[in-house]
Amino acid sequence: MTNFEWGSKMNALPYGMLYLVSALFLGTAVIYQPAIAVAAVLLIILLVVSISRPELISYFVLLTTAISINFLYDGSMFGIEILSLYKLVILVLLVPCILVNGLKFKLSPPLWAMLGLVFITFGFSIWLPEMSSSIAAKAFIGLSLPFVFLLINWKKEVAEKQIRIIAMLPLVSVLAGVLLQVAHLHAFLDIEFTGAVRIQGANIPAHLAMLAFMGIGISFIEIKRSPQHIRYFYIMLALNFLILIGTGTRGPILALVLMILYYFYDISRQYLKGKTQYLIPLLCSVMLIFSAVYLQLDNIKKRSFERTTETGVDLSGRAEAWEYFLNKVADSPWSGRGLGAVTVANDGTLYKGFVVPHNEYIRFYFDGGYIGAILLLLSLLAVFLLVYRALAPPVKPYYLLFIAAFLIYSFSDNTLSTVQSIIPFCWYLNCLYRSSQ
Repeated sequence: MTNFEWGSKMNALPYGMLYLVSALFLGTAVIYQPAIAVAAVLLIILLVVSISRPELISYFVLLTTAISINFLYDGSMFGIEILSLYKLVILVLLVPCILVNGLKFKLSPPLWAMLGLVFITFGFSIWLPEMSSSIAAKAFIGLSLPFVFLLINWKKEVAEKQIRIIAMLPLVSVLAGVLLQVAHLHAFLDIEFTGAVRIQGANIPAHLAMLAFMGIGISFIEIKRSPQHIRYFYIMLALNFLILIGTGTRGPILALVLMILYYFYDISRQYLKGKTQYLIPLLCSVMLIFSAVYLQLDNIKKRSFERTTETGVDLSGRAEAWEYFLNKVADSPWSGRGLGAVTVANDGTLYKGFVVPHNEYIRFYFDGGYIGAILLLLSLLAVFLLVYRALAPPVKPYYLLFIAAFLIYSFSDNTLSTVQSIIPFCWYLNCLYRSSQ
């Protein structure tokens, strides 16, 4: 009994000191640095919740991807670029999830491919004068982090909830955008110089379009895979389609054409077999598409044909950017210029928005050459195949068309390096794999 009491007193002393020091720190911070105090309190709350209910933190982390934090806050915090800090924080928050659920390395090929790109960078790449080791390290960490989300061994019921959250991320962004507009912190609409009006929510239009693209593709798959939630995913499908059209972003719309056509073929076939319940979604889908196209036709014309270009269709500077980056890597086609080199390649010749070429194939060809780009592509295909084998036969066509749409989309945007695309994508592949086994 004496030992127990003595042990309790000894244990109480460090905790008491910890509470006292924390209180003094927060009290001082409130006076001199209120912002830091608020951030510290929020971080402490998140850490406590992450330890006690780690699955709740996973839902929170997913919801944060609905907001492009680097476009809402331009700068750094604690000496760290805001986007890098965001990635670091979500990794820290997910550590308890990893400890509780464990890691399964079957879907790890992209991480090994990224290590291969680092080896190529330091062993064989011909660096640009602006390139440095710190740029390569930063690029490796930033690009590899989303692939860690392929490894977490989520419980099936948690994975199913996460899938439903990913499907609703575009709606979360739109609602957050309304609140930010009311608070005069961020414009809900983006009006281009062409006169095109685009919805951007709590993002920029291109990032909201990425979320909507994911939401549409996932809804198509889950309507077939999860009949118990079919009403929810039909609602998300309609809302995400309207949001995507509202962003005026052409790449994801074109990428989804094959998937949409197959969907119409599939439900038409079911209806002709005598399943009359498919008539309502069929008619509603047709009306939705025609209404959306009619409402956005003027915007599409302004964005595609307002300026006269050599390509005939306005690609928003992509054709010039692609040519620029391809010319700049011509001297090192097999090993590229080094991981992350593409981010410092624009010497001012191109519009400043082209920090990367808006084409992931060119981006990784620039960084890793033919060897690095092919290595990464093969590693992704290995993951796609593993997930495909776990799916039920009726789901497989939708899944393949979703992957095809993602690969097509990657020709015109930064799908593997933008938070709003690659994190939901990797997270969904992992959840789909875990819940389908």
